[in-house]
Amino acid sequence: MALRESPFLPHPWGLHGLPSSARALTLVEIMVAMTLLATVMAGFLAAFAQSRRISESSVMHAAASSLIYGLVEQMKGLDYNTLLPSAVADAQAPASSSPPYIRVRLNQDEVVWLQTVHTAADDPDGPQAPTTTPAATATAASLGAIDNVVGPLPLSSIGGASSQPLTMRIWVWVDEIPDAGNDVSEVKKVTLVYAYDYLDGRTTRTAIDREVFLRTRFDQ
Repeated sequence: MALRESPFLPHPWGLHGLPSSARALTLVEIMVAMTLLATVMAGFLAAFAQSRRISESSVMHAAASSLIYGLVEQMKGLDYNTLLPSAVADAQAPASSSPPYIRVRLNQDEVVWLQTVHTAADDPDGPQAPTTTPAATATAASLGAIDNVVGPLPLSSIGGASSQPLTMRIWVWVDEIPDAGNDVSEVKKVTLVYAYDYLDGRTTRTAIDREVFLRTRFDQ
């Protein structure tokens, strides 16, 4: 009598007709592939995060520079004797601001009065403005300046996504620097130092920069 193979007995090659060692090797390959995929994806995510951080920093820098250049252009067109800076109180200026200051427009809707350190030509202490860009840890008090806080100003990235708001601290000096030896009697050096904070990931960083230009009475 012939014996039939019982359907309940395990096949020598397993359920799928393959050796157990072959199935184990396939699982190892899958695990290795998943590990490699996870490593690649982690690299992509890190690159994306770094790209966003650089983009945020670029947006903040571009906005701050554009604002300062706009203020500089306005100052170049102000009356040399009466408005750079103004020593007369402006009735429209906020009570917290006192002359000397320079009235400039941030946008179509907002005007600010930047309080200024003004050094006259006959001041024995000479020019007061810093001659180099201060350290990021510098404050208005440490530089002998007056803090003008502008903002927060809403910003957006190139793609239209909302970015960090920009709040700037602007310090202004107007130094009269005549040069009698070269027959230059009416020249003012205007120095703007500006600083702002921004988030770099979870770290708050401070950026600081400086703009300097000369004005003479004959520029107008």
